[in-house]
Amino acid sequence: MHLFLHCEEVQRVWKKLMCWLNCNFIVPNNLLVHLECWSKEVSTKKLRQGFWLIWHATLWEIWKARNEIIFNNGTFDVEEVVENIKVLSWSWSLHRLKIGPSLFYEWCWNPHECLLR
Repeated sequence: MHLFLHCEEVQRVWKKLMCWLNCNFIVPNNLLVHLECWSKEVSTKKLRQGFWLIWHATLWEIWKARNEIIFNNGTFDVEEVVENIKVLSWSWSLHRLKIGPSLFYEWCWNPHECLLR
């Protein structure tokens, strides 16, 4: 749980994502409650599915970054992790969600608009 929610560097990732998505809440102690918080930040099913997708992409990218540190003597770069989350979530959104296509720069600029297409 510490790795995904309370590690200092990971908290910076979540804060940057909340800023990108224009949402804000206190990070809870439990991953399932954390996912529920993301659900409550939006009102439509399309946005909820998109936020869940971004949430899952975040966990995956945090896990990959952690493995890079442990197995390849890498470092944790918050900006790089956030950028990877945006790329992965954009790619997943194009293939997994029933939304109109968006360009990557559109996704980075306004993911809400892209998810509502």
